[in-house]
Amino acid sequence: MTPYAAAMLARLIDQVRLDGLRDVTPAVGLGWVVTEPTRKAISVLDHNLQLLGRVPIDLTGSRIAVAAAGSFIAASDSNEIAVLEGTGKTCWRKAWDRSAGASRGDGPSLHIDADGVLWIRVEQALLALDVKSGKEIHRVPLAGPDAALFLPRPADSRTGLALLHPDPSPSALISLVNDHIVLQPLIGLDTASFSPAGSQYLTMTTDGFLSVREVATEAVRVWRHLDDLPDLPSDLIGASFASWATFLNEDLVLASVGIPEASDNPEEHLLLSARSLRCRSRVRYPGIADPGSIVACQQPGRWLTHEHEAKTLRLWQLGDRLDDEPLPGQLHLL
Repeated sequence: MTPYAAAMLARLIDQVRLDGLRDVTPAVGLGWVVTEPTRKAISVLDHNLQLLGRVPIDLTGSRIAVAAAGSFIAASDSNEIAVLEGTGKTCWRKAWDRSAGASRGDGPSLHIDADGVLWIRVEQALLALDVKSGKEIHRVPLAGPDAALFLPRPADSRTGLALLHPDPSPSALISLVNDHIVLQPLIGLDTASFSPAGSQYLTMTTDGFLSVREVATEAVRVWRHLDDLPDLPSDLIGASFASWATFLNEDLVLASVGIPEASDNPEEHLLLSARSLRCRSRVRYPGIADPGSIVACQQPGRWLTHEHEAKTLRLWQLGDRLDDEPLPGQLHLL
């Protein structure tokens, strides 16, 4: 434990302000897809935060779930789902089959993978559809919370699926093999991120535990509570996760933490060693006191911050060498 930690100054690549900005979701092969409910629109941004297009959407639900990949955008609310082309042309549209339990307050969670499979988490089931035609390919029963997070894995076509609290549920890798859904359970609750090579995954729990595990063997490389992170600054003892944690590269994890009792304090972003979860550095943002929450990026060494009140997205990159970066031969000490 240390009274402070080395600070790394992040490098700003670009920023964009969207007046209707609400939710930001990584989009496979594109960048991010953003909901703008006040504009009744969905915006697609590329990996450099440039606007690729804004598509109008006339869904009427209070919250819209979205996904994008290739030339397709999927959007759903509690009543129906629609798939559009990037031009705004509707490919297909369907009302939810309420008897199948697909209608929920916020609408089912969605994901489009690189193979053109539209994954949908509905109540107690997982569906795979052909994104272009809307034809259902397969569905399997899947117990657990309805709220789900889909996590792209760069190494192959399998996708991570985390079923979110309040009920703890294991995560899984999902794929489509011979038109049948295959689920490979992952040990550990709440998978949060895969490393760029896809060989490691990060788990984080609401009670403050982090772990790094091997995908192939599910062996635990390291497992710690936030309060027990080596070299954690002493003023962050008692912190909890403020938003998210994600791999930046094979060696670094970026985590957002905050002190629950200090409501006026901004989130703190920490760089952790992926080998030991040692706190290597605090992240500082030039001219910005409160950067907002973390959003994962598909390009190693980069990440987004989402400043909610300012409705601003900023794309960042790792700055100069960390003050405590090891010399050759010292990597095993991390």
